[in-house]
Amino acid sequence: MNHNQTEQLVACPECDRLYRWLDIPPDAKASCSRCRVELYRHVPDSLTRSLAWYVTAFMFLCIANLMPFLSMSAVGLERRNLMMSGALALAEFGMPELGVLVFCTSIGFPLLTIAGMLWLLIPACFGRLAWGAEFCYRWVHHLSPWSLLGVFMLGTLIAFVKLQDLAAVSPGPGLFAFAGMLLAYTAGRAAFSPEVFWSLKKVSRRRSVGGPHIRCHICGLVLAHGDHHCPRCESRVHHREQGSLEKTAALTLAAAIMFIPANLFPIMMVSKLGQGHPDTILSGVISLMQGGMFGLALIVLFASIIVPLLKLVVLTFLIYTVHKGVRWRPRDRTLLYRLTEVVGAWSMVDIFLVGLLSGL
Repeated sequence: MNHNQTEQLVACPECDRLYRWLDIPPDAKASCSRCRVELYRHVPDSLTRSLAWYVTAFMFLCIANLMPFLSMSAVGLERRNLMMSGALALAEFGMPELGVLVFCTSIGFPLLTIAGMLWLLIPACFGRLAWGAEFCYRWVHHLSPWSLLGVFMLGTLIAFVKLQDLAAVSPGPGLFAFAGMLLAYTAGRAAFSPEVFWSLKKVSRRRSVGGPHIRCHICGLVLAHGDHHCPRCESRVHHREQGSLEKTAALTLAAAIMFIPANLFPIMMVSKLGQGHPDTILSGVISLMQGGMFGLALIVLFASIIVPLLKLVVLTFLIYTVHKGVRWRPRDRTLLYRLTEVVGAWSMVDIFLVGLLSGL
């Protein structure tokens, strides 16, 4: 497609195909005809709706961190914990790295993401950009994938069920607030329209007639191919990440090596009255099945064993086909990568589970 105005073009974020920007009905979305990924959607009152949801998420997040999250009582003793208790317990048990990881992905990054969106949206609802909006938007874009709230909720449900045989466990107001925050955070992300937000900033773009274009990976602006700096979000523009195939292959190989001991060695041991036995991931699944929790056991099996294994297989296949220049079924291979990216974070459920149990 050739067009003399780059601001009226939209590029697919996955296959780079160019389209003219067209108005669509409210609550509708435009998708790429080649790889089927969503290009943009029309959300009525996007900024105000998103702001309302993020304000709600922020209030719920404060309550979730200040109020008791879970409480456990046994032999006349009761113990309550907070959301951050698991991260602190991991640090006390000699695993500060895991403690930092649990804290950042369950509290730190979500808090920074919500605060950043509030910083952007409050002035935007009054028709202007916030001070430092470009810097803030870039950091929110980078931190959002690491806000693993849904995975943390799954780990909480598994910990709740696993402790039922040892003591009386009850949810606290912090857990209900966390569930509300998860829903509000998800709704806020769905309501936010980057196109509406960036329409508040007028930028002078270099025009190109019939020439190649490049898409900003942060804000989605389509630029002339020779540009190296996005005038809208002020991020560095690049056509392809250098060495991406080699980096992906090295990380996939490292993950494959660590996958074996991760499933053979115990990940935790729960003791009652001085007695207990170490649990591997698979033995934990078997324990859930023996307790009649077949649905939860299948979720753990899928998230902790099947998903990591399938990720390794799919990534190895994609790396090989790209390296060999295979052109076989590109849409299906793109869908494979997209699914791998979506479910990949659910492998973190075991780390959250260990942190929650350590906190109790």
